Amino acid sequence: MSMPWEAVLVTAVAGAAVTGGAGYRLLRERALRRGGIRTHALVVGQDERIGEGGGGAGLVQAPVVEFTTADGRVVRTRSQVGSSVSSVVPGRAVTVFYNPADPRDVAIVGFGRAVPRLFCALGILGMVVAALFAALDEETPAAVVGAGVPVVLGSVLLGVGGSGIGQVRALRRRGGTADGVVVGESTSSTREGLTLHHPVVRFALPTGHMVETASGRGTLRRRTVPGQSVSVLYHPDDPYRMLLADDRVRPLFWLFAVVGLVVLGGTLAIVVLLTTR
Repeated sequence: MSMPWEAVLVTAVAGAAVTGGAGYRLLRERALRRGGIRTHALVVGQDERIGEGGGGAGLVQAPVVEFTTADGRVVRTRSQVGSSVSSVVPGRAVTVFYNPADPRDVAIVGFGRAVPRLFCALGILGMVVAALFAALDEETPAAVVGAGVPVVLGSVLLGVGGSGIGQVRALRRRGGTADGVVVGESTSSTREGLTLHHPVVRFALPTGHMVETASGRGTLRRRTVPGQSVSVLYHPDDPYRMLLADDRVRPLFWLFAVVGLVVLGGTLAIVVLLTTR
């Protein structure tokens, strides 16, 4: 059971090209984050342009931010990265890294990296798939070939669960703390139709910017009332990612992680047994 070498080559080259292009863009921002100065900024507008695709579908928005540099200068500048869909809207506080030699050169943390990351992951996946098919031959056991489905399933479950667990743990390890006031509530629904209640909290950042956002953890029962004082943990790069101080990891993420680990580990163990006989 093999794949034509032409198809393997095309898949590998396409994966490498996509990974290289997306990786270059991510590395440029990483360099600015390493050599730049970190501060909070306020989104004061959107610079709208028509992308290369043309037409309404090609509309691209680049946030315009305003911040104060370390030496007291007020800078208003446009992000070098645009997006057709973004939650970085006017009035929102964001974290930026600016070039000390040219403060107008900024990178907005959490903005403009989702698409490059997705393409980078797809490119890597393409190269992995090409490598796997290149290694297959007519004598490869059918069970080994069929192991691809549970491996992907286990990896996805483990990835979703691990991501949820890791986000909460990272927030507790390096997140900022603030005292806030509950100003309302938002709701979300589970796949089972259950309603989750998320307290909306207003709090101040060290720079004086006010943030009003909902807790990332929803519960079946209301746990706060408007006007109640609470302590919050917020992500240092995106203060709108916030949890109440006593929020914990959702049990569903632990379930996904455990099931994914069992499926992935069990499948890989079977493959090893079949290929070492």
